[in-house]
Amino acid sequence: MGPRKRAKKTRDKAVDDARETAVPESEAEVLAAEERDEPAILEESEETAAPTPDEVIATLSSELEALEDRHLRLVAEFDNFRKRTVKERSEQAQRAQGDLARQLLESLDDLARVSELGSSDHDAAAILEGVQLVEKKLQRALEQLGLKRIEAVGQRFDPELHEAMVTVATEDPEEDETVSQEFAKGYTFGNTLLRPSRVAVKMYRPAEEGGAVEPGESEDGS
Repeated sequence: MGPRKRAKKTRDKAVDDARETAVPESEAEVLAAEERDEPAILEESEETAAPTPDEVIATLSSELEALEDRHLRLVAEFDNFRKRTVKERSEQAQRAQGDLARQLLESLDDLARVSELGSSDHDAAAILEGVQLVEKKLQRALEQLGLKRIEAVGQRFDPELHEAMVTVATEDPEEDETVSQEFAKGYTFGNTLLRPSRVAVKMYRPAEEGGAVEPGESEDGS
């Protein structure tokens, strides 16, 4: 093959390769248009994603106003709840006091009758019987409301229920720290201690150490 034919063949092959890799005119126009529009699209997205400082301030101010309004409403509701609770407790206390007074009215009437007995010609036995009846009725009325008498004599000394006024020596070790005498009755009301029982308490000591010890005295009598 001569030089001219080889040159012609090489030129024809180059033309064919160029045709295979060439982009159609219509596609090239589309790509060019997309390249021209891409910056505008990016600019528009950036403007949407990044609000201006004024817009941020306006949004935060709106949210702050909503929170302040909610806070004020909660404060007002809590204040109303507190006032309502105080009022309900006061009314309950008044009702409880009224119930107590109503339960004691009959005992008060009985006491008035006993007072009338004392001013006329009645013996002491009749007056004493009347007083005892009033005491029992009053005791029942208070027990119905929740009052309970504390058991003391013969019980083990309990510092939560008893108040030791005097200690008394005993030679029996089994009687150590037991209540021997009650000076004033103690009472509870529900789960509340109204008054402890004032008592004398036995303390085990040998016979040579016998005797009573008043409150405030030491065991050696000093």
